[in-house]
Amino acid sequence: VNPYGERALSTRIDALVELGRYPQAARAADEADARRPGVPVFTRFAYVRELRGDVTGARRVLKRALAGATAPGDVAYTATTLGQLAWRQGDFTTALRRCGQALRADPGYVAAQECRARARAGRGDTTGAVRDLRDVVARYPLPGPLVTLGELYEARGDRASAREQYGLVSAWTELAQANGVDADLDTALAAADHGDRSAALRAARAEWARRHTVHTADALAWALHMNGRDREALPHARFATRTGFREASFFYHRGVIARGAERREWLGRALRLNPAFSPVGADAARDLLRETP
Repeated sequence: VNPYGERALSTRIDALVELGRYPQAARAADEADARRPGVPVFTRFAYVRELRGDVTGARRVLKRALAGATAPGDVAYTATTLGQLAWRQGDFTTALRRCGQALRADPGYVAAQECRARARAGRGDTTGAVRDLRDVVARYPLPGPLVTLGELYEARGDRASAREQYGLVSAWTELAQANGVDADLDTALAAADHGDRSAALRAARAEWARRHTVHTADALAWALHMNGRDREALPHARFATRTGFREASFFYHRGVIARGAERREWLGRALRLNPAFSPVGADAARDLLRETP
């Protein structure tokens, strides 16, 4: 009906990405950029590039989007996306700067505050990171920030507070499922490390049956590993890293699951990319790397 509809063009890219159909998503992004360039299309175009390992291209497109953004919401969203990209590459200084830019545009923007918390943790400011995340989960108690907050507590020895956050993840999952929300990927990632490992595996298998993305592959690989099934897990861990997407937690999971030279390679990649990718996992990666002959 309208080949230039920004919402339809953007949603098509999102759907293809979430189905793991990355070559088609890239073509859809090129088409959307040709038909209707603007902030919504630019940010999706950048993410498709990042999924394929083109961090430089993704950053360039996002900067173009930010330069063209005028509404406070667009500035906050685009600056935060740049901050998240920087954090994934271990550039915590740039991440803090971009999140600050986002929060100046929209002081209540939760995604920017969560990103700032992760960057602060990466810089060693655990107190500031905890303060930010406590504010985030007070407003939006979602699994990602709850787990990160719990791991920050765990890393500094406050196990009671950590258990409280992990318990809230389980409560959120039950509430989401009771209201018909598909929470399988969130369930798998959180439960594999901090909950019912059998439930994590069931959730990951259910998600993998629906869609073959790098994120679902990683979640299934990790759930299999946590259930003692590394031989079955390794092909999924390799699938999760096959596109070139630079995500340190994926690298870490592959390194833990693999053995020998492959283990050393991927644990090393994780720590070189982002030495603070997880308050608990980064230390575990360093310990395992020292133990691996």
